[in-house]
Amino acid sequence: MYEEEVKEIHALIMALMGTIHDKFFQRLRKHQDFNRQITKNQSKLIGILYQYDDITATDLARMLDIEKGSLTTMIDQLQEMGLVIREIDPQDRRKLLLSLSPAGVEQVEKMMELYRQILEEMFHNVEPGEMNNFIKNLRQVVEFTGRL
Repeated sequence: MYEEEVKEIHALIMALMGTIHDKFFQRLRKHQDFNRQITKNQSKLIGILYQYDDITATDLARMLDIEKGSLTTMIDQLQEMGLVIREIDPQDRRKLLLSLSPAGVEQVEKMMELYRQILEEMFHNVEPGEMNNFIKNLRQVVEFTGRL
């Protein structure tokens, strides 16, 4: 149906992911304040917990697109670091709810500040009009893909 368009969309998404990795995440990992004890997947996990407090392991595994066994290992590690709390769901004692500890919230907020610093460095020479266009287009991509 849209064979050529789909090919171009795929190429653009792959290019965007590669560019984001090269320009942003490489800088992030090289930054002196980056916490090297936390893996990429653990970082994603605590980022999700920051947005969605009291979430089940099943929902978290789906959001991260990983097996529950792998998730359990990550949660165990993050709990040992004092970043994640497991609690029994008062509505259904068979379920465990996951949330960030105060130290976990502090860790995510440090990461967010580091993200802000790196993005500021990356965009410091960009003209305001170009920046506004970029934000508008990025917002459109996020909204559009959310509707799919």
